[in-house]
Amino acid sequence: MKYPLTKICIRCACEKPLELFHKHKEMKDGRLNKCAECVVISVAEWRNKNPDARKKEHAKVRAKKGFQTREEYLTKKKSNAKGKKACALEHSHKRRLQIGKVKLTEFDEFVFTEAARLKELRKTATNIEWHIDHIVPINHKNACGLHNAFNLQVVPALWNVRKGNRNMNRFFDISGY
Repeated sequence: MKYPLTKICIRCACEKPLELFHKHKEMKDGRLNKCAECVVISVAEWRNKNPDARKKEHAKVRAKKGFQTREEYLTKKKSNAKGKKACALEHSHKRRLQIGKVKLTEFDEFVFTEAARLKELRKTATNIEWHIDHIVPINHKNACGLHNAFNLQVVPALWNVRKGNRNMNRFFDISGY
């Protein structure tokens, strides 16, 4: 069955080329019955009539995905006494996890938070920089370490930088393992 190259908009009753109608799989000819201009107008009218609907929709998505509003984030940040660097470290850690879509358990989150605190405590006690390190590297040609509580350690930064993306076996004589 061949479809015409033009279509009549049900809102403005004008005959327009088919390309000016949005695609819609459920329609017979594969195009929506309203032209793109009329869709924009009707959406604008609906938003003017329902100003709180978008806010409710965004709040629902935030609640579903676990996002915080800016106000919630700022109040939590002020009440949290672990320091700006530890907050930044925790945020960057979570950001890197989102890239790889890794799911952390509550225990893993707790261990990482405690490791971040231990890192800051050791820095104030020793006046040297400390890092949170993966014992078995996450990305390596011969190993695939996990990003969980059992693969984390707090080590001096200089040692961690020297270690790089290599396994711990190089630094300890673990011939029996």
